[in-house]
Amino acid sequence: MLLRDFVAACWEVAKLPFVLIGIGFGRLFGLGARKIILLFVAAVIVTIVAGSAFIQATSQPGFCVSCHVMAPYFDAWRSSTHNKVTCVTCHVPPGLEGTLKHKFMALSMVANYVTGLYKRSKPWAEIDDAACLRGGCHETRLLKGTEHFNGVLFDHTPHLVQPRRDRRLRCTSCHAQIVQGEHISVTEGTCFLCHFKPDSSGRMTDLARCTHCHHAPTGAAARFDHASVLARGVDCASCHATTVSGDGYVPPERCSSCHAKAEHIQRYGDLEFVHRMHVTEHKVECLQCHIAIRHGHNVAAEKDPARQCAACHGVLHDAVEMVWKGELPGIARTPSVMAAAGMTCVSCHSEPIHQAAEGEKLGAPVCTPCHEESYNRLWRMWKRPLRVAAQKLENRAYSLRGAARDTMLHAIALYQAGDPIHNPGLLPLLEERVTGSAARGGSCAACHPAADNAAPTWKGRPVPHFAHARQGISCETCHFTDTPRHGALTSVAQACNECHHRGAAENMCGTCHDYQANVYKGALSDVPGALPSAMAAAEVACTDCHALEGGVITRVNAESCTGCHEASYADTLRLWQAMGDSLAALAGPGYSVNMKYQRLAAALRRDGSRSVHNPLLFREWAKRMEVTP
Repeated sequence: MLLRDFVAACWEVAKLPFVLIGIGFGRLFGLGARKIILLFVAAVIVTIVAGSAFIQATSQPGFCVSCHVMAPYFDAWRSSTHNKVTCVTCHVPPGLEGTLKHKFMALSMVANYVTGLYKRSKPWAEIDDAACLRGGCHETRLLKGTEHFNGVLFDHTPHLVQPRRDRRLRCTSCHAQIVQGEHISVTEGTCFLCHFKPDSSGRMTDLARCTHCHHAPTGAAARFDHASVLARGVDCASCHATTVSGDGYVPPERCSSCHAKAEHIQRYGDLEFVHRMHVTEHKVECLQCHIAIRHGHNVAAEKDPARQCAACHGVLHDAVEMVWKGELPGIARTPSVMAAAGMTCVSCHSEPIHQAAEGEKLGAPVCTPCHEESYNRLWRMWKRPLRVAAQKLENRAYSLRGAARDTMLHAIALYQAGDPIHNPGLLPLLEERVTGSAARGGSCAACHPAADNAAPTWKGRPVPHFAHARQGISCETCHFTDTPRHGALTSVAQACNECHHRGAAENMCGTCHDYQANVYKGALSDVPGALPSAMAAAEVACTDCHALEGGVITRVNAESCTGCHEASYADTLRLWQAMGDSLAALAGPGYSVNMKYQRLAAALRRDGSRSVHNPLLFREWAKRMEVTP
């Protein structure tokens, strides 16, 4: 009896759904055709509205973060340039198919989250290129042409269209999900890994060529004008030798952090398969597998040449390195021009370093190929004047007091121990701290540190640079500084006249025109007893004949004499000039002059007045010279 009642109850339960369906259909068909159509339309509308609301609600970034463990990504997105773009815009491929597929996947994720039954693991999201290149976002036409990124000239087209190192790249190969708090930003480490990863033989590929990404600075505004270097085809690595560190090695144990199956790990050496699966078909960060390659001016090479030198030379080369890097006490850090460019000891002291000439400790530094051959002689010209200047500065530093004195003496001692030739630019900075006066020489002093002590000869007269620099006269006043004419003299005569003839007076002319003054006064040692010019005896000043007009001294012509003398003096002046021309011709090529009077002849030719400054002296010259045709 009990068993029969239990079976009957089970039967009733089994029939219940069908009974309810039958009752439902009965009531439905009892409504009539018109109400059934309205009911169907209402159901469709409610479904569409509810579905749209569901899709909209689940498409908001706030909904994503409610389930996914992605707080760092969410925070980075909110502060990024994409913060107006929802997650699904990028993470769901465009089109209805992609939307339905991902919504179904999202429903399964919600079910897994509610039940706690996770059936799959996906440690990172993947974004299709189609999502990035869709209309209104980064369309293909917007990626054409080059752009500047952190000083690098970059072109999207070859990276997306052409294989790079036989790998097909995706947008997210370079634009990572999160980079130091930034969302979908450029991962520079990926760029370095691709460009600086050595080939199978351990050599750098052509992708490592600097000019692929960088334009060498040229022109007057550049710290160093690379125009001549580029013209000679000098390899950038000749100077910038410490800008890459690491080789991008992949430790095999890193595979096991994602893969558990032995057959997956065993394909470690199949590079084509590994890169196709990880880079092209799936988004796996390159640095998940590869050890990072570092690149930039501040990267220290794994075998730093400076450290290699210091290993044997110790304290001495510690001072050299401090001078080279401009790290002296009491002054701001001021590396040498070459140190700032990334050069090291072996950039100049190329092998064989220790096979030096007799009496030298090191082989002569070599300025080529970065500079022209003529630069190789400059360091010899600078070395002694720089040492002398540093010694003079040390003597002056003793006049300082207290801590300033001790600091400067210590800094100068290091400067001398490290050899000033390694950083000439420190000398004016130390001088300014010791003397309190502004450094001289401007930008030229960095490459011409000994110029202040030079006194080259121009037209037979020494021109002391120091005297001009002390007056605030810049190098550019007398020299060209552009590349084609670098160092050549400008219109020097005009520049000298404009300065030295300003407010000219008798006691100033002899400062520069000593030959002319001695001829005028008859004070020549080669002509004992020579008489002064009649005008000199009458105390006629230089400026009485050479008038100052508009800041320029005029030369005397025949008409100038008639201002003080009779008109006949104009003919007299012409006669003196003709006599001077005749004597100069006699002492010229084709005639032999008694060696005793060679120096006298040269001195009178340098007078340049054509005998006008002292006609009597010129007649005496003619009598004493034994001229034979």
